[in-house]
Amino acid sequence: RHHPTEKPVTSLQPLIESFTHPNAIVLDPFAGSGSTCVAALQSGRRYIGIELLEQYHRAGQQRLAAVQRAMQQGAANDDWFMPEAA
Repeated sequence: RHHPTEKPVTSLQPLIESFTHPNAIVLDPFAGSGSTCVAALQSGRRYIGIELLEQYHRAGQQRLAAVQRAMQQGAANDDWFMPEAA
């Protein structure tokens, strides 16, 4: 877990895919560690994530960067990612 109220990417992805079109923009005004942004990215959508707390903002940036690298290498699973200790 990256955040105390984190939602599973596997739960968010079907919702994003059902209610948006490819390349749509998904907005998460309470992004936390970025689960919604990860789900959007993995679903071929663009995303905007807003987070006030620096520790979660930083963790979300690291998580998204790791997922983007993994996707470029052909893997799209973010289950392995562990942010640096805060």
